[in-house]
Amino acid sequence: MLGDMDNAESLFRKLDLAYVQQEMIGKAFENNWLECKEKQRPDQGSLDQGDKSNFAKALSGFANTSGGVLILGLEARKDNDDIDQIVGLKPIKELKKIESALRELESRVVERMVAGVEYLPIATAGDDGLIAVYIPQSERPPHRSQIDNKFYLRAGGVFSAMPVSLIEDLFARRLRPALEFIIRKVGDDRLVVSLANRGKASARNPYVIFGLPSGIRQSGYELNGNTRLESWAAVYEYKGEKGVYMSFRAGSNLVVHPDSEVALLQLQHSRVERRGSMGSTATWDFAYHVYAENMLPAEGVFQVEIEA
Repeated sequence: MLGDMDNAESLFRKLDLAYVQQEMIGKAFENNWLECKEKQRPDQGSLDQGDKSNFAKALSGFANTSGGVLILGLEARKDNDDIDQIVGLKPIKELKKIESALRELESRVVERMVAGVEYLPIATAGDDGLIAVYIPQSERPPHRSQIDNKFYLRAGGVFSAMPVSLIEDLFARRLRPALEFIIRKVGDDRLVVSLANRGKASARNPYVIFGLPSGIRQSGYELNGNTRLESWAAVYEYKGEKGVYMSFRAGSNLVVHPDSEVALLQLQHSRVERRGSMGSTATWDFAYHVYAENMLPAEGVFQVEIEA
């Protein structure tokens, strides 16, 4: 069953004709991030009103929930257990023209354009084939279909119009925290790890984990310099990757308010290890993951350069 896939984006990155034929056709799917549709008139290189409605509903519903993938050109039917099953290809003619029409329509069929939408044409023969559309979770919900003026969500494998209470909740989600991971140089041999809130809401219960590069060590004390370090713990594996990681475990006592920055940890680096390269620059990469209540996860690599 396709419901065992990690998420919408992981599916989108794997899609090609071989994957569709080998991994999707003949398989049942019942999840909240995949929608398969036939084009109303697959032999025509234009979009009918039903096609536009399906596209608008997918943009609204996926963006308002956890994101998803819309695939046009696949036939799906209910099986005996009332679960959707992909039964075959229904290739679309004039694939390039359809992609162009969807791109042009994207900003006009939903209220507030959804950022980060991607298109993937999958040719079956010549200019015939399927088209997949990746629709990420929106940072600015809710989005309303301009075709029927309804706000949609994706739940139970279908798109449903939202009640007023959920619409109000999505408006509230627009006021989200946005934590930024920062490392600042302090003095000749010290680094300070901080979180800065660039969002419009306070960040509660933040959690941070980052990789500790070779040549960097934790100080062993809290920022006051007197108390033994207890707010962080060293771990040696994260998401299946082995290494040395620093994991913040005092987030339940911390709130980072908008437009503020909070220092969390002091690190040290050794200039002695680099004596042989005087006049050069050492660069350290800190791979990090940051989480907080009502915040989209943040991850990346923060680079620090220090003159040897």
